[in-house]
Amino acid sequence: MLNRCKLIKEIEAVSDKLFVDFSHERNIAREVWQRISKDPAFKYKVKSVQSPWIIPDWKGKLDDVFTVAQHLEKYVVLSVDGSQIYPDRHAGTACHLINVGYVELRYGLSGKKVYFNSEPHVFADLDYDRELFDSPVELVNCKRQDFEFVAGHELSKSCKTDACPLVFLFDGSIIFWHLESKATEVKQYFLARYLKMLQAFYEDRILMAGYISLTKSKELVNLIRVALCDFVVDNCQEYKVVDSVVDAHIALFYLEPFERTTIFKNNSKISEYYPEHLRPHFFYLHVGNEIVRIEIPAWIANDVQKVDVVSNVIADQAIKGMGYPVAIAEAHEQAVVKGPDREFFYHLINKIGLEHNRTIKISQKSRKKLGMGI
Repeated sequence: MLNRCKLIKEIEAVSDKLFVDFSHERNIAREVWQRISKDPAFKYKVKSVQSPWIIPDWKGKLDDVFTVAQHLEKYVVLSVDGSQIYPDRHAGTACHLINVGYVELRYGLSGKKVYFNSEPHVFADLDYDRELFDSPVELVNCKRQDFEFVAGHELSKSCKTDACPLVFLFDGSIIFWHLESKATEVKQYFLARYLKMLQAFYEDRILMAGYISLTKSKELVNLIRVALCDFVVDNCQEYKVVDSVVDAHIALFYLEPFERTTIFKNNSKISEYYPEHLRPHFFYLHVGNEIVRIEIPAWIANDVQKVDVVSNVIADQAIKGMGYPVAIAEAHEQAVVKGPDREFFYHLINKIGLEHNRTIKISQKSRKKLGMGI
């Protein structure tokens, strides 16, 4: 049980670290951003820099702004999310669950307006290579994302229509950062599966985007870092004055609600594995109460009309969802595995075990959680 009186004192003791004033750093970032945005040569200077940071490419002017339509009358938006019950050694079984939630929302069309569904996938064991994965949790997470992409494409293909725009929204990044540090075998296996699904979206011409709320990305900040180092980053410390700044702060300098930035190309190491037409691009969009990062593959990024459709659908979804896309939020609700669901999962395993004259031995720790004795 949490002692709330003591907690108040603990939080007060660290309040100076929790609520730090970073206005000075942001003012420096604003000044440098405005300077490099007005420098036509900056784009060419920064390309020649050997930087330890990810430096993006971009189209047009660095501070170009594009207005996004706030209301759409007719479109279809889809989303898929995944949740899981990880293997629990205290539960006496390696059995684990991946639950995928589906959402289809139709606006301005006749017939059925919404479709909600979820599909559980149960695995009886988890045989994983400890040299490739630090824990079974990592493997389950990689498998869950695979299931999400497959389910998203299947749903999108079944709903495809020429009557109005259709957009699939993925909750999170389409840059597979989590694979960068993985062993070569893991990276090759899962990257091949993920890219196969991105290719399927491309071949079926289904518009899709990754939506990232509360983004902590620093690719625009890296441009400021290079400028602060005067394009010589070796042994440079000047960039540290903007360490607290993230891209969302930069975009907020010049974006008004329902405006977006120009499109940037991600140049991370993992993106080099993508075919050119699938290379991740991104832009920042002001959805009224926050700056969000939207990631799209190159085949969409290179078509202004497609970018406009994606942007407009996302803006309308954010308005309808009071700051967060309805489709993504509902997909999460369909996917999430709550406490009672977890208890039912293990109850069912034990019940079926008894029917097969098998019992599962759970740890004393788990037994104790079921009831405390005095």
